[in-house]
Amino acid sequence: MRALRVYGLLFAIALAAAGCHKGAKSGDKLAKGQVIASVNGEDITIYELGAELQGVDLPAGDARKKFEQAALQRIIDRKILADVAKDRKLDKTPDYLMQTRRSDEMLLVDLLQRDVASKLPDPTTEDAEKFIAQNPWMFGQRKTLIIDQIQFPMPDDRKKLMEYQPLKTLDQVEQKLVEDGIDYRRVPTSLDTLQLPPQMVKSILALPPGEVFVVPSGNALTANKIVEVRPTPLSGSEADNVAKEMVRKQQASDKINSEFGSALSKGRKGVTYQAGYEPPATFKAGSNVPIK
Repeated sequence: MRALRVYGLLFAIALAAAGCHKGAKSGDKLAKGQVIASVNGEDITIYELGAELQGVDLPAGDARKKFEQAALQRIIDRKILADVAKDRKLDKTPDYLMQTRRSDEMLLVDLLQRDVASKLPDPTTEDAEKFIAQNPWMFGQRKTLIIDQIQFPMPDDRKKLMEYQPLKTLDQVEQKLVEDGIDYRRVPTSLDTLQLPPQMVKSILALPPGEVFVVPSGNALTANKIVEVRPTPLSGSEADNVAKEMVRKQQASDKINSEFGSALSKGRKGVTYQAGYEPPATFKAGSNVPIK
């Protein structure tokens, strides 16, 4: 059995930050609509409730009403506590101003991306069929991987990871973590090949039985061993719908890269840096990550 391997996750993550906006006071430019509550003179409209529930798979009937009532209460509580924070002048602190700027910028970038994506034509059935043929592990050959997993924090000294490289089993990784006094969690989990990057799927499925692989995830690491591989093929209309959605995301990503690449390149030319903060020499203009 070969030594422990490390793979990098390349998930595309879209982040949208939600701020605390005022209701229907003068000067605000929120969409007008039915007022469903009022907090300290600030109106909450049906549109604000809709924004709070964006992305939630809502049930029908009476169950939906319970979701709406709970979401409305969250909005009300947030506004009350935000007013308490303002009474304490926390909205005047440097930390608040910095976080507000960051949230606003992230939200604007997300809205810009969605605006570009909304103007693209819907993928065709032919587009979906081509995507399915090119990515069989997501559809006809889709699998669910049952995983024995150890989760632990990324060490401050990345060179420390070299000590784990010769380890061949999950029990050895666990023993090493205990010896090093590192907190960890060993839990069962699963991976769906539909949700993984293509190259990662190919690499993982090519591993010898029982071989451990490590996946970085933010400031943490997971050591994994495949316990079972379950075929979970996706076909018919469900596969067609999933493929169209993935094609739509890929087309949007390509459009965004092509449309914003020149703006990024042009904007970066006007940036000035303090000594020691310049991008590395291997950084390619128009890209978002250094070339490795």
